[in-house]
Amino acid sequence: MRKPIRRRPRASRARRRRQQWEQVGECGVDSGMIWIGDPSYCVTPDAKDHPAATWMDFCGQTDDMEAAKQFHFPRGHAGLGVCVRSGHGDGVYPVDVRRDAQGRVMEARIVFDLPE
Repeated sequence: MRKPIRRRPRASRARRRRQQWEQVGECGVDSGMIWIGDPSYCVTPDAKDHPAATWMDFCGQTDDMEAAKQFHFPRGHAGLGVCVRSGHGDGVYPVDVRRDAQGRVMEARIVFDLPE
C-alpha cells in the first residue's frame, strides 16, 4: 500500500508577501561604495561625533578598506555605520525590501551582481 503524500500547508497571503523581495528603488554609485547607516551620522561638519567633516576626509578613512568597514561611535562601540564596496564599481543598483504582515520593512538588500 502506498503512503499518502503529505502536502505542506499553504502559506497565508501575508506570509508569502513577507517572504518576497520587492524592489523599492535604485542606488547610484559613483564612489564604488555604499554607506549603510543613519545618514545624519556620516559626513557632517561636527566631525568630532561623526566619521568625517568632508567627503575627502571620509574617503581617507576608506582607502585601506577591502570589502567592507565597520565605523564606530566616538566611545568605540560599533553601530555608527558600515561602508561596503559595490564589487563592480560605479553603476545603478536595485534596492529590495522584504516586509512583515503589517507592511513594515524587515530587511533591505542591494544587489551588486547584476546580469550583464
